[in-house]
This record gives sequence, C-alpha cells and structure tokens, in this order.
Amino acid sequence: MAVTTEKPGPYAPGSVILSLLERHRSRGLPSPINAETLQRTGLVSDSLLPRTLQSLQTLDLITEAGEPTDTMERLRRSPEGEYKQRLAEWLNAAYADVLQFIDPATADETAIRDAFRLYNPVGQQARMVTLFVTLYAGAGLGIGVKGDATTAPRPRAPTPPRRTAPAPRSSSASKTPPPPPAASLTGLPPALMGLIASLPTGGNGWTQEMRDKFLTTFPVVLDYCIPIVEAQATPAEDE
Repeated sequence: MAVTTEKPGPYAPGSVILSLLERHRSRGLPSPINAETLQRTGLVSDSLLPRTLQSLQTLDLITEAGEPTDTMERLRRSPEGEYKQRLAEWLNAAYADVLQFIDPATADETAIRDAFRLYNPVGQQARMVTLFVTLYAGAGLGIGVKGDATTAPRPRAPTPPRRTAPAPRSSSASKTPPPPPAASLTGLPPALMGLIASLPTGGNGWTQEMRDKFLTTFPVVLDYCIPIVEAQATPAEDE
C-alpha cells in the first residue's frame, strides 16, 4: 500500500510509529500486529490504537491481517549503520504520491501543508503533515535539514563579530580562560543537541526564514526524542 488521495491518509503520531519500528528491531512484535498487540507493548494508548493500525497498513508496514510486510522485515534486519537509509527508502516509496510535489529535505512547512490538502480525512491533514515531518526527521531528513538520509545536519560556523581596536594589555598578563558554558548539554539526545548547536552564537543574528524553520523543526525533533506518555496518577489523586 501507499499514501494516495484515493483512501484515508495516515495520521498517527510519528513518535509512536518510530518507537514501534525500534521495538520490532530490538525485541520483535508478536504476530498478528493488532490492537491487543499494540496495547501490550505499552507504546500506544487506547485512544491511538485505531489510527496507529490504519497508519501501519497505509504505510505498508503490516498487512490487513496484521502480518509484518516485507518492508517492515527489511527495516528490522537493517544494520544500524544503514537503518536511516532504509527508513528513507521506505518513506520515499510510501509517500511517492506526495513527493511528486515536494522535497522533504528542502520544503518548508507551507509547501508540505499544501501537498496534503487533497488528502482525507480533511480534518486530520495537520496530523498527516506532523507524521510526515516526524518520520523524515527520523530518517535524517526534514524541514530545514538538507543532505542525504545518512548525513546529520552540520551547524554553520558563526561569523566572528567585527572588532574595534583592542585595548592595550600588559605583555606579562596571561590569557583569560573562556567562561564556562551556562548549562551543560550532557545527557540530551544527539538530535536535540545538534539542533541547539545550530543556533547562532557570539551575538550573531539570523534571518526570519532561519528562525521560522527552527521553531517548526524543534517541536518535531523534541517529540521524536522525548515521546509524550500518559499522565500517572499521584497517590493524592488516587485517594
């Protein structure tokens, strides 16, 4: 199957689809993959079960009977170093109809939104766009991220600010060490660290387009790296 305007488009959360693929790669998913299977993984809430199953079928990951497709099995068997490339190949086939109009490596949010305007259900088009962007971000491609599916974006080195004549200093004075960073990024997911590292530094500015792309990409990468989970009831609430 593939995403076309002739049938409902997929609109499950991208973080859920990517998490299920990772689960299948690391531990396998029992067959058939149905609502009960997904519920037992702990990765899909009850409210998301119908749209997740529909998305898995439309994206050619499971059959109507719930069996993993050859596509899903190829992703499971892919070596880690080739996984993002395999993800990109799968997405390019699943979204072939959409890719006639946009390039996910260079398209902005408006262009991607326009590419989904003919898809049904109309009320879920925004979620279709979010799924599309999140999946391509997982493959190393997405809004504001250029390059092939195996190359991570590299932040542009900031242009040093223009300096006036330096103040005189004593020849005996030693160099002052640079101040420590205000906060450590140790422990953050690499995708978030790379995105934050792309911010202008040293007092440099950026264009409105660069700012808009960052604000659009950040929540997508954030949701992919740190998925939203169901709220846990506190002891006080249970009482």
